[in-house]
Amino acid sequence: MEPNNKKMIVWIVVGVVVAAVVIYFAVSGGLPQQTPQGTQTPEGTVAVTGTSPIAPSGEVIAPSGKPADNTSVPGSQTAPQQSAPLSTKEVPPQAVKLSVSASGFSPSSFSVSAGKAVTLSLTSTDDQTHVLRFNDPSLNAVAIGIGPGQTRVITFNAPAAPGTYSFHCDVPGHTARGETGTMTVR
Repeated sequence: MEPNNKKMIVWIVVGVVVAAVVIYFAVSGGLPQQTPQGTQTPEGTVAVTGTSPIAPSGEVIAPSGKPADNTSVPGSQTAPQQSAPLSTKEVPPQAVKLSVSASGFSPSSFSVSAGKAVTLSLTSTDDQTHVLRFNDPSLNAVAIGIGPGQTRVITFNAPAAPGTYSFHCDVPGHTARGETGTMTVR
């Protein structure tokens, strides 16, 4: 194949890809809109941009538009959503603020009210990736994954049943070195 024919094929492929992207955005309505922190939406109030809104009834709403299902798969359309990475200054004052490093979670325990919306932030204070996960299947969908030095937030409904719910870092080897904690539901 001659060099000019190869160039023409490359330009045709580039043109097809650009056309596909344009058609996708035209059909889908463009990029998803981010709702600013504290904004009132038809679903409820958004505690942090990118997280699930809290309905006036107090329930956290999933992207599906229905109450978030804490037993679903993390990141699914029925699960509470975590934010994109943000600065610690963007974490609302009412949030439960945790940090994590190779030394563990700090604080390693906190309390919440049964059945109420909880806004939880997690900050990595070292150069490692961490993933906060609860051990109880009733909180399977509540997961926050952060990279080195990152902060993310998730809003979810606390279980209705009072008790102690343990959590851990889901990165292999991190739980064994002490990255564990508890959430007490009152």
